[in-house]
Amino acid sequence: MKAVRPSLLVTCVLVFSLAASAAALEPPRIIPASGRAPQPPSQVFKTLKTYFSTPSLSKFQVTQASEAANVIVARESGVDTATWTQWAACQTDPMHMLYHFQDGTVTLKVRLDPSPGNATFVTVSADFQGTYALGQETTTLACRSTGTLEQDILRVAGVPQSGN
Repeated sequence: MKAVRPSLLVTCVLVFSLAASAAALEPPRIIPASGRAPQPPSQVFKTLKTYFSTPSLSKFQVTQASEAANVIVARESGVDTATWTQWAACQTDPMHMLYHFQDGTVTLKVRLDPSPGNATFVTVSADFQGTYALGQETTTLACRSTGTLEQDILRVAGVPQSGN
């Protein structure tokens, strides 16, 4: 049996190390946005649930709402291209660069935590999934948030915006 040459072993270790480092350097896809609303959690919960449940206010649909757990999950599908480009950034690999945006779906998770002074600490996370097509072929990509939607939801929750 032939012994493995040290240079080959070092090369393999280096290649695997670089690949692992590159993956670790990629920024997270979902970055929560948070802020403090001056209203109690029950009031913020009611405001957000009404917003997500009223078609004239938003296109979201509530998929989970637990006042006891202080969590609301809402989903919007069929997001138009103009709105999608404000809310999400999708990176395609070279094989999918010619594909065109076809549909976007976003799932929001809003967590409400009691804060001193009868206020609420609101945390919003958005998970974006974009569907892209070329002819009859489609692919769905997990996309990064621009932060715009999360800031809009914080505003609805009553979190004061910087500069106001």
